[in-house]
Amino acid sequence: MKLLSTSVPVFTTDLESAIARYEALIGENVQFRFSIPDRRLAIAKIGSLLLIGGEEETLKPLRQIRATFNVDSLDEYEAHLQSSGATILQPPTPTPVGRNMIIKDTDGVVFEFVELLQRA
Repeated sequence: MKLLSTSVPVFTTDLESAIARYEALIGENVQFRFSIPDRRLAIAKIGSLLLIGGEEETLKPLRQIRATFNVDSLDEYEAHLQSSGATILQPPTPTPVGRNMIIKDTDGVVFEFVELLQRA
């Protein structure tokens, strides 16, 4: 069970403008991007920022997320978090690049955990 990286979520209703703005701000290009049509979301990763685009009504329930943790085993983290008293708000769910899970820790802070697909 390893934490591989941490990203800061940035929510936007205009993903293309946000990409241009944050690429210029931090001097990095998009590492990857994908959409989740059934959730009406589009995601782009730039450095340690995770841009999450969608309509305001779609973004509203996600705006509580304070950080995204990329982990090596979502299943192990799910068990660990449940045993430590965290509440699973969204169980592990497939995404185009792996799986994600949203939890609320015992202090009431909301985090997203992701396990990315292994890339050759």
